[in-house]
Amino acid sequence: MKSIILSLIITLSSACSFAQQNEAVTKLIKEGIELHDKDLYEAAIKKYDEALLLDKDNYDASYEKSLSCLYAKRYDECVAISKYLLDKHNSNPEIKNVYSNYGSALDDDGKGEAAIAIFDKGIKQFPDFYLLHFNKALTLGRLKKWDEAMPSFITALKNKPNHAGSLYYTSMLLENSNKVAAIISCLTFLAVEPEGKRAKSSLQYLDELLASFAKKGKDGGNVISIDAGDLDNKKKENNFSMVQVMLGLTAASSLADSVKAKTAVEKLSLQIQMMSEALSTGKKEGKGIFWEVYAPFFIEMKKQELVPVFAHIASITSGNEENIKWISDNQDKLQEFYKWVGEYKWDGK
Repeated sequence: MKSIILSLIITLSSACSFAQQNEAVTKLIKEGIELHDKDLYEAAIKKYDEALLLDKDNYDASYEKSLSCLYAKRYDECVAISKYLLDKHNSNPEIKNVYSNYGSALDDDGKGEAAIAIFDKGIKQFPDFYLLHFNKALTLGRLKKWDEAMPSFITALKNKPNHAGSLYYTSMLLENSNKVAAIISCLTFLAVEPEGKRAKSSLQYLDELLASFAKKGKDGGNVISIDAGDLDNKKKENNFSMVQVMLGLTAASSLADSVKAKTAVEKLSLQIQMMSEALSTGKKEGKGIFWEVYAPFFIEMKKQELVPVFAHIASITSGNEENIKWISDNQDKLQEFYKWVGEYKWDGK
């Protein structure tokens, strides 16, 4: 009887000790993440090392350490940890993130081709993980292979339509080949990320794109400027010839003295509404990701009468004092817009 009681005490003591160790490891990992989020990568790595002394095979501690090593530019360590994780924890459902860290470390270390090989390996195992396609595209871009990068950005968007990074680069890359698709990407990006350096450059870029559809003619009249090639090939994917015409007419009218009196936000709101109307008209026959995934977003935005609010949001980085005041005075409308964006079903379901 005494033997059974002693055995039970030992078991309970071991369980208690194990629980305390797990709690300590969890606490150290949490502290490390908090330090990482403050850009204190070396301090974060020390926390993860302490956690690994208590539990050398802990997946979370090793993964978070690899991420901090990546940000701390300790690329060789990030690669070594990633290799260990892929070997030891390959069945972990979050292992897809390890491929992302691994490839990014190689890319940042100037080993672009090796990085692509890792991203491709990860994509083979996780074909629907947008981040692997996005990081592969960035690596291809660094290698000056932007034409090859574009399909990867598009695949990333197919898997995560509101991914800010993919929208940002896609809008820039489409400038010369499909201005309307570039505008759609840019506007969607500003709906997702309306503040910061990228947002400021995107707003300036958007203004240039929208203005490019019309110009003053030699006789003083307004001339619409559209891609005639699109008019000849209306059946190709992501053809926006009719939307171009509508944007051209809107841009031309904005040059008129009566419209010049409108604010920049009001002009942008009008342009988005006219674009949305044209998208609604052509959606039935439109083909390609920008018709099938993004056109419904703007059509629904207009239907919900949220375009004027979005125009204010998209213009935050303009620095316009009147717009800043409007933003400050209409927080309820901003919350309504982002509640709608947060609940929007990109897959239509």
